[in-house]
Amino acid sequence: MARLPDRFDLWVRHARQCPDAARQADYVLSALAALPEWVFLNLGSAQKPQPAEAEIEGTRHLILFSGPDRLDDLTPSGRPLPKIAIPTTAAISWCLERRLDGIAGLLVNPGDDAFAVSLDQLEAFHTEWTQRGGRQSSGFWIPNLTTEEEDFWQEHGL
Repeated sequence: MARLPDRFDLWVRHARQCPDAARQADYVLSALAALPEWVFLNLGSAQKPQPAEAEIEGTRHLILFSGPDRLDDLTPSGRPLPKIAIPTTAAISWCLERRLDGIAGLLVNPGDDAFAVSLDQLEAFHTEWTQRGGRQSSGFWIPNLTTEEEDFWQEHGL
């Protein structure tokens, strides 16, 4: 059965409507920063977790899911898959550290609403986000919002 799009899917769809690729990445990274945790498929064990990877145009990307239910959608039986769940603020730093392992980016929610973000984009977003106070409470920040974009976020209860 097809799943209904969740709020994150709607954010990604809205990001794709923006003609500027850098703005698209800002939208998706802002939506990711709003999540309580980032979820990765664990190909290792509980003692030695290893996140799943994908190769995109010759570069390695970590596969990231916007929630545990998105990961469980991968199995037709609905059986839960092993997960690595990391609180968002720690996950950003953890992903940036994977650069030393040869990781170049993130592939968010593989499937119809997949979106790839480079670690350079994540690092730039994280630096600016941290300078503005980071996650001090629930919510997120999108740099340089236009009035129309701000209205969109307000309209959707954010």
